[in-house]
Amino acid sequence: MSSIRQVRERIKSVKNIQQITRAMKMVATARLRNAQTQLMETRPYANKLNDVIRDVAAHSQGEEHPLLRKNDAPKTGLLVMTSDKGLCAGFNIQLLQRMGTRLLDTAARRDTEVIALGRKGLDFFRRAGIKPYREWAGFWQELTWCHADLIGQELIDAYSSGRWSQVTLVYNHFKSAIAQEVVERVLLPIPKMTTDHSAGSRFREFVFEPSAEKIFAYLLPRYVKVSLWRMLLESKASELAARMQAMNNATESAGDMISELILQMNRARQAMITREISELVGSAEAINA
Repeated sequence: MSSIRQVRERIKSVKNIQQITRAMKMVATARLRNAQTQLMETRPYANKLNDVIRDVAAHSQGEEHPLLRKNDAPKTGLLVMTSDKGLCAGFNIQLLQRMGTRLLDTAARRDTEVIALGRKGLDFFRRAGIKPYREWAGFWQELTWCHADLIGQELIDAYSSGRWSQVTLVYNHFKSAIAQEVVERVLLPIPKMTTDHSAGSRFREFVFEPSAEKIFAYLLPRYVKVSLWRMLLESKASELAARMQAMNNATESAGDMISELILQMNRARQAMITREISELVGSAEAINA
C-alpha cells in the first residue's frame, strides 16, 4: 500500500510541475508573438536605413567618418547577448560554449574586452575570471529603444576614442520559432558603403540641406543604434522561442512520466490484489484441509 501511495504522490507532484511548464509555455508563446511582430517591423526599417546611407554616401566627398575607420588599438570589443533567466534550452549554452572556446586562448583573452548583456553571460564571465568592460542585466523583460540608444552610444563613444580596433556582436539570430542560430557580426567599424551608379542616381536631382556630409555624419550613429536594436530584438525573440520550445518539451515529458507512473501504480495495485487473492485461497485450502 505504501508503494502505491508513493506513486500517487509522485503523480501529483509531476502534474503540478506540468501545470507550471504549460503556463510558462503559454506566457512565452504570447510574448513571442509580440517580439516577433516588433522584429518583423524593425527589419525593413533597418534595411531601408542601410540603403539610404549608401545613397547619401555616394554624394559625400568629405573626410572619412570616425565610425568608418579601423582603429589601431590593440584590443577588440566583444559584445555578448545572453538572457537574464534560464529554462530556455540551448539558447545560452551554445553561445557561451563558443565564447568559452574562443577565450581559452590566453592571447585572445588578453586582447579582448567583453561587454556582457544579460545575467547568464555575466555569471559565465565572472566564473571564468573575466571582468567585463561594461555589463547590463535585468532589462530584457522591458526592452525598449532606450536601451539600444544608451548601449549604442557607449559603444560609439568608446570606439571613437580609439579604445578598440573593432566591435563584434555575438547573439542568437531568430530564424523561426523552432530554429535560432548563433551569429557573430562586426558592428564597428561600419562596413564601407559602396554604391553603384544606379543606386546613386536616385538622388542626383536633389540638393542636400544641410550638406550630404552632415547628413551622413548624423545617419551613421543612427545606423549603429538601429543595427544594435535589431540584434537585441533578434536575441529576445530567439530567447522566447527557445523557452517556448523547452517548456513544450518539458510538458510533454511530464505527460509521458505521468503515464508511466500510472502504469506502475496499476501494476502495483494488480500485484497487491493478486497477492490478497492468493492468501485467501491459501487460507481456504488450509481450513478445508
